[in-house]
Amino acid sequence: MKQSAPRWVWYGGRPSLDLVNTRRGRQADGSGGVEYLASPADLADWLITGGHGDVAAAGPGLARGLDQARELREAIDAGVRAAVAGAPFPAPALEILNRWLAAAPAIGAQLQLRDGVAVLGQSAIRPTLDQVLGGIAADAAELLGTSQRSRLRICPGPGCGGRFADDSPAGRRRWCSMAVCGNRSKAATHRQVVRA
Repeated sequence: MKQSAPRWVWYGGRPSLDLVNTRRGRQADGSGGVEYLASPADLADWLITGGHGDVAAAGPGLARGLDQARELREAIDAGVRAAVAGAPFPAPALEILNRWLAAAPAIGAQLQLRDGVAVLGQSAIRPTLDQVLGGIAADAAELLGTSQRSRLRICPGPGCGGRFADDSPAGRRRWCSMAVCGNRSKAATHRQVVRA
């Protein structure tokens, strides 16, 4: 996969899986792939584009945050790979996720009044990078630590390996995106049938 592909993909279905998919084209075992989260500016762009807001971090804090985001991403991916393979959850990944869950406060929700009615909304205060990453870790914990783990998939498309949550009613979604990997597979099958 070349870095000329779309910069960010959002087919994971969950913020934690979208973070994992910032390293694309990796194998099912986690090796290889193209790093799209290569600089602090990339992290800031991913956070803003993904709707996580303009985090209250700048300069050196964002550089430190890049390393933390990558470490969290790899821990989540290790958990996804274990869940998909039916293997034991890796202890180092568990330690990283638990560290984020214990240390990072949740992103600030706030009750707001609208026409005299209380409505749950987001705080007007910009979240810190630690709060955003903590929220992503909480999403991963909910996904990996409940029966939702049975819906985790790794796309079998050649050169893809995208991680996603199968949200189809029958639980039989195979591709990260039917418009991309699914269509490629259908076209390859059609070409084989025509040749035969």
